Amino acid sequence: MSEYQYYEFVALDRRLTAAEMAELRALSTRAEITPTSLTNEYHFGSFKGSPEKLMEHYFDAHVYVANWGTNCFMLRLPQTVWNKDACVDYFAGDWFDFEEAGKNIILKWEYNEGEGFEEFEGDQGWMAKLIPIREELERGDYRALYLGWLMGVSAEELDLDTIEPPVPPNLGTLSMAQRHLIKFLNIDEDVVAAAAQASVNLKAPAASSASDMARWVRQLPAAQMQHYVLMLLQGNALEAERELRKQFNLANKSGEAVANEADRRDVATLLALADKMREKRLANEKQAQQRAAIEAQKKRNEYLIQVAKDATDYWDKAQAMANLGNASAYDAATAALKDLWDAHRLQGTESQFRQQLRSFREIHSRRRALMQRLDEQKLGI
Repeated sequence: MSEYQYYEFVALDRRLTAAEMAELRALSTRAEITPTSLTNEYHFGSFKGSPEKLMEHYFDAHVYVANWGTNCFMLRLPQTVWNKDACVDYFAGDWFDFEEAGKNIILKWEYNEGEGFEEFEGDQGWMAKLIPIREELERGDYRALYLGWLMGVSAEELDLDTIEPPVPPNLGTLSMAQRHLIKFLNIDEDVVAAAAQASVNLKAPAASSASDMARWVRQLPAAQMQHYVLMLLQGNALEAERELRKQFNLANKSGEAVANEADRRDVATLLALADKMREKRLANEKQAQQRAAIEAQKKRNEYLIQVAKDATDYWDKAQAMANLGNASAYDAATAALKDLWDAHRLQGTESQFRQQLRSFREIHSRRRALMQRLDEQKLGI
């Protein structure tokens, strides 16, 4: 495969101005640019712009994939919804990092090819699959952050005595976007399952009623109310909503359940647990395959018993298809004879089938394509 790189940027919180779109056009004459996005594919060369700079000044999300095994996902979040103290422990290496950019924070997950990298399949619509993670983080769902740290465990980039960061709740019941992130970053599923053993399962809190919100608003200090009203008048409605929702959620939150400090595991423990879970999973999969094979053979035998009862019809069908003289008809004739052969073997009457097959082959001996098909199936052998 020739070189392939795919760049996609999306603006979510505001539309790009005409001047900003012109600035982006100066970076690439081939890119598809709209007021909310920039996309480009390269089969030679590369993008002139810096994704980090574009995220800082223009966009809220970025996806990059290359066919040599590099996947990158970036998100920009307002500092107002970011709890740095609660999140800093999740960042442990170049594969998952963040930087502060003015009023925003930029997160970056990056996977580079190693052993086990799957065959490249193109973009696969990664932006649409991953973008819900931004809203999850704004709500205080840190599972995507923990998965970023866990990528280092899966890729064996961390020292074995490294202690894991706080384990967020519901790691065993990931959202669809988080499952896509696991695939995008090529994280070992067994490592994820091992990590989830220490994650508390919480039911989603019931939606707050209008009366709950009204009660909370009445308790806000006048100065805080004036602050938010001023933000609305200044055209910062989205930022005001985020701040208010953050404060409301904090006030109505009993606290996230995470693993106790003393219960946090080191990387060696996680990998050992993942090995045990992989062994168990493979054993279960083998048993399931064996059960499926037995059930399939049972159904096949039931079908072959009926074939034996209708043997004359199957021989007539094979003759009719052979006489048509085209490839698809030869395939149908061969399939009918294969069913007859299996039915005779099931009943122990192979000699009867061989006798009829010899007659069939003599009649159609000039049809070399059909004879080749029968030889490949090894009918009567």
